[in-house]
Amino acid sequence: MIRYSEIREIHLEISSLCNARCPLCPRNFYGYPYNGGYVETNLTLTNIKHIFSSEFLQQLNSININGNFGDAVMNHETPDIVEYFRSQNKDLELCISTNGSARDRSFWTKLAQAKAIIYFCLDGLEDTHHLYRQNTNWQTIINNAKNFIEAGGRAVWKMIKFDHNQHQISECKELSKKIGFSKFSLVDHGRNAGPVYDKHGKLIHVMGNYPGETNFEVIFHKKRTQDPLEEIRPIITKYNKINCYTKQKQSIYISAEGIVYPCCFTGFSPKTFGKTPYHQAVNAQLAPLINNNNALQYTLEECISWFNRVEDSWTKDDFENGRLVVCNDNCGSI
Repeated sequence: MIRYSEIREIHLEISSLCNARCPLCPRNFYGYPYNGGYVETNLTLTNIKHIFSSEFLQQLNSININGNFGDAVMNHETPDIVEYFRSQNKDLELCISTNGSARDRSFWTKLAQAKAIIYFCLDGLEDTHHLYRQNTNWQTIINNAKNFIEAGGRAVWKMIKFDHNQHQISECKELSKKIGFSKFSLVDHGRNAGPVYDKHGKLIHVMGNYPGETNFEVIFHKKRTQDPLEEIRPIITKYNKINCYTKQKQSIYISAEGIVYPCCFTGFSPKTFGKTPYHQAVNAQLAPLINNNNALQYTLEECISWFNRVEDSWTKDDFENGRLVVCNDNCGSI
């Protein structure tokens, strides 16, 4: 699938902890704190230096720090890690996506000095942002962004479009220009409908046009189904041609545990994370393929040796016989 010498991009999670409780994030249950089987940890600067040699960093074009489960602001060594990357490759593009709702001026100044590009996730104005980004503070994020920009940093206002904030898109874009953001990025992740609970399981509000059950006890304790792979997601177009992101971008994904996967879609802790029927089915397919992929124990070259097993699955006739749903779903094309 990809050779060590071909790697040009790293998608990196340096923390699997998060200060937010976004209701449609896989780390919790609609905002209710619930760990479905992932380790909460940080990659340390020592870990980073062990995984990423100076020689390897010089062959890279970019590092995108954005986690499946966590946020870089939860790792107090984030500025030091970014400074290490920059010291080894002055031309490296360093991007961090974060809720931005933590740390002091010094933290953000160091990131600016290391020439990191920060994507501040601001999903609306102060009256709507918190409806999805639970536990974050809009004004704190704005202040941190201002400190970062004033220190010479390049900031991007990243806004997820929801039914509850789409009327503010133009106003957010204008405010981003006024503050000094270099870019306004509007994205639509399809995360628009669902119940929102507080940390005690109390229903706070319902997002979008959600027709399902909202009683916490009913849906939280619902028995996990063993649905056939063919039926777990109706949107799947069966047996698509795979245009693999890893192969196209020459990229790999490394989790906060230092575990190496082809991409973030395959990196939802396949051997332990069992939340939702979809991830159960996906991880049940992936887990047997994985071998020696801990970069704190093995070299990166050893860690990617099992990736060919993923590519081999694309020749399978159907999901039940080994064709990977996760590849078909995320990188399949007609």
